[in-house]
This record gives sequence, structure tokens and C-alpha cells, in this order.
Amino acid sequence: MSHDERLTPATLTLAGQTLPDLRIVAREAVHLHEDADPARVDRLAHRLRADGALRNPPAAAPLPGGGFVVLDGANRTSALARLGLRVLPLQVVDYDDPAVRLDVWRHLIVEPLDFAGLLRARDLHPVEMSASEAAEAADERTIAAYLVTGDRALAVPRSPDRRLSTILSRVVEAYKGRARIYRVPTSDLEALTHAYGTIAAVVVFPQLTKRDIVEIAASPAKLPTGVTRHLIPGRALRVNVPLEALARDEDLEERNRWLAGLVRQRLLDHSVRHYPEGAFLFDE
Repeated sequence: MSHDERLTPATLTLAGQTLPDLRIVAREAVHLHEDADPARVDRLAHRLRADGALRNPPAAAPLPGGGFVVLDGANRTSALARLGLRVLPLQVVDYDDPAVRLDVWRHLIVEPLDFAGLLRARDLHPVEMSASEAAEAADERTIAAYLVTGDRALAVPRSPDRRLSTILSRVVEAYKGRARIYRVPTSDLEALTHAYGTIAAVVVFPQLTKRDIVEIAASPAKLPTGVTRHLIPGRALRVNVPLEALARDEDLEERNRWLAGLVRQRLLDHSVRHYPEGAFLFDE
């Protein structure tokens, strides 16, 4: 193994743990599977410009045909592109690793809305059924999503003429901007009511597969923001990559040698810590 190969982040270890695989890649090689939130992108671009550094690199997985799909960090990716950077720092993960798990958020809505009318206005043809029937239909992938209101549900059928991502985007557009949206990990109304107080509806999305994500990355129609939830062990946080280093006129090989040297220096400075425990962050 050459000196440069020993310095690649993916081969460095800390207390027996392999460090995250950090890379700098060309912007055009990075693909999203979900839309970015324009308001959040604007705020992030402003903060990045003010801070002069990217704290947490997006997490991405290699695509079979080349390039990468962003699993976590669509807004950060878009904000960096907004700043005109031609390269992006990524934490690259093995999507085939069972430890990298894909889940979906539910959208909790607290304000009452005419959900049926809003869905019909977007040509989604909601069907009323019991919450248990809707859950079963979602498991069988015969509906695209459903909204739970008490013991009843409004199910949104799938359509052979529309991509699933397009249907889900229309579902979210029906209530986005009309009510506050909270991302929650459960559709348990009793637990959510206890935590949030009075609620109007919970929007339940279908359980997607990793193959779905790869296919959507290659499609022009993306999922709406705030639907997928990737659980990635060993996330690289607070890397604080200087933007001026990303803006330098160097080739990718030179940039990645610089990044590897940065990681090595952080190790020598005792600045890298690995926390296997889960944590609650109260400043996000």
C-alpha cells in the first residue's frame, strides 16, 4: 500500500473503528432522490457563506451506473451548488450494508383542513376507508399514501400513468404551506396526541425500498422533501470542511489528498470522537 493510499479516510481507524469514507466528488456526479426545500436551501446557503465551512457532509451511496445518490443532505447539497461550488464533500456509505436502513417519516398536521377537497383539487381521487384497511392496502402497495383522521382514513390510489414520486409530491402539495408539518416516526394517534395535543391528521407514506431510491435518483421526478429517513451508523458530523478549500482550482485527486490529510491531522490533534450511543440533539 502506498503512502497516499494509507492516508485515505476510509482506511483510517479510531479505537478499532474504521472512520467514515469521506470524499470530494464532482458536483455533476451527485444526484438527489428527493426535492430540496427552497426556504431551507436559502437559509443554509446564507449560513454557509457566513460560516465559511460545511459542518456535516451529506451522506451518499454509489449508483450502479456511476455517480452517487444523496441519502441524507439534499438541502445541504443544493445549498453548496447554489454557492457555485463545482465539487462537493460526501460521506460515502455502502448501500448494500444491512446496517444502513431506510425508513419513512409520517407527516403530522395539527391544523384542521379540508383534506378530501385539497386532494381532489390535485386530481388524486381519495377513497375513504378504515384506518386498518388503509394500512393493509399500503402494505400491499395498492395505494400510494393515506391520511389518518381518527379511525377513518383517506387513501390515495396509485396510478399506472403516474410515477409514485409524482403522486406523493401532489399529496404533500395539498397541505404544504397551509399548515405546520411535523415529521414523526409513528402513526400511533394516541401517542402523537399525548405528545402534541390536538391533531388533525397523520399522513402515512409507503415503505420504500433501496431499489426505489436508486431508481428515483435516475428519474426527473423526485420524492417530496421530508419523506425518506435513512438511518446510517457512524455518521460523520462536525467535519467543518472549509469552503475556500473546495473552491480551489485543483483536480479531484489533489482535493482528496488534501481531505485525507485534514482527517489525519484531526486524528493527531485528538479531535475525532466516536460515540456509539444514540443521542438527542436539542439545537437542530
